[in-house]
Amino acid sequence: MGKLSESLLGYPDKEAAVFLAKGFLDGFKIPVAQTPPPSKIYKNLKSAGQHEDVLKQKIEKEVKAGRMAGPFEVLPIEGLVVSPLGVVPKKEQGKFRMIQHLSYPVGASVNDALDKEQCKVQYQSFDEALEIVKGQGDRALLAKVDIESAFRLLPLHPESFKLTGCYFQGAFFVDLCLPMGCAISCSYFEMFSTFLHWLICQRSGNAAIAHYLDDFLIIGPKQTGKCQETLLIFLQMLKELGVPVADEKTVQPTTKLTFLGIEIDTKARRCRLPRDKVEKSKQAIHNLMGTKKVTLREMQQTLGLLNFACRIIPMGRIFKRRLEKATTGVKKPFHKIRITKELRADLGVWDSFLTEFNGIRLWLSETRNNRELELLTDASGSIGYGAYFAGKWCAGRWPQAWRELGLTKNLTLLELFPIVVALELWAGDFRDKAIRFISDNMGVVCAINNLSSDSAPVINLLRQLVLICMRFNTSFRAQHIPGVENTLADALSREKWDLFFKLAPNAAKTPHNCPDNLWQLVNLS
Repeated sequence: MGKLSESLLGYPDKEAAVFLAKGFLDGFKIPVAQTPPPSKIYKNLKSAGQHEDVLKQKIEKEVKAGRMAGPFEVLPIEGLVVSPLGVVPKKEQGKFRMIQHLSYPVGASVNDALDKEQCKVQYQSFDEALEIVKGQGDRALLAKVDIESAFRLLPLHPESFKLTGCYFQGAFFVDLCLPMGCAISCSYFEMFSTFLHWLICQRSGNAAIAHYLDDFLIIGPKQTGKCQETLLIFLQMLKELGVPVADEKTVQPTTKLTFLGIEIDTKARRCRLPRDKVEKSKQAIHNLMGTKKVTLREMQQTLGLLNFACRIIPMGRIFKRRLEKATTGVKKPFHKIRITKELRADLGVWDSFLTEFNGIRLWLSETRNNRELELLTDASGSIGYGAYFAGKWCAGRWPQAWRELGLTKNLTLLELFPIVVALELWAGDFRDKAIRFISDNMGVVCAINNLSSDSAPVINLLRQLVLICMRFNTSFRAQHIPGVENTLADALSREKWDLFFKLAPNAAKTPHNCPDNLWQLVNLS
């Protein structure tokens, strides 16, 4: 505790520093609102029986390390809560992780007694880590460190021992460290790893570091030695603090490694999903597309794969929403969900993308705003829309049917429409580019950035926007700036032709036509 306590003194997050220091000294409490009723039936998960030898070795290892007490022939603590044990496979072939099912029984478990807000965790995202990598320049060097035993490094407070009982081969055991399967474990360990992140930045002077729970990514510019230097300082620091490292998972400086399950290649400037994940995702999609109904479990497993794929294609989440919504109200894993035409269409989009791009995402050029690219759009509620890009342009009036349906009162729809028109017409010019669209309409900014809306026509246009961006590896974000001057596009949307050609003397004399499919997308809503 000496070195750790000393290091915590300088930690800027004083509340976390006090919590961690007290936790490592006295033990971390599992903060249940009330103690669940003691168990009466001692039954483990199916996986425990299937891998009994593995589980036995795991328990013996934990007892030997002093992280678990036992075996006891009788209950060692009055009112002990005994939760089922199980094992789950790790990424490495033939390796398993022991878990305690602290969510059992439903409604009266340890996890049920925890405050859900306390268990929430804000992790550093893959995209945030990638931005740090890109910030170190081409062919930046990457290194990786994996902390061993993660949650098991955090000792439990004796008051919480009564919550972590388990039963195996006729004997009772009590977990003495934060268990895998406790809802608060991630929150506590992330607090500790965030402190370690801060400490290595301080000691190394290198801020190019990312982490996710027990995985640390260290980055440095090529030919500087910064990555190697930071790695050595970090390993020495962990040794001083008594934090074990999974040596077999440590990756020395390289231009290509896997972080959070995704391959980062600074030489090729790209990220890639593992091939097995791509094939597994495609197979799951094909299984769902090839049937009329699927179980809730099958849908959830497919969504899990698509969630992972969204680390590479975050915009793809708009094509998960209807799939997720289909699970609403479905209670049991074996209950059925109908694969509707809409769900099949969304699955088809995912299949096309995974097939066409094979889970590869090229890095984009530096973000530029639409004005720097000469991409300008505007909409007039009373007349129509206009879109302009580097001398090319498109303009038109709103259909009478839109007025009759009240669509011309939907300002977000009107402002979004010419943006999608511009990308539909000239997307090839935006390949591998990151665009920041400036608008004074907060509604369209929120719709684009959140890829969501209460308006069905807007959702349809957003889906088309995402399809275009996915096809051309384009990133599209919006920024709200009040009172943006937009005279040129405004002239187009209001059919002020003389003013338009005065402002854009080099503009083409004839316009591009709005693609028919965009009108149909709105009319289908």
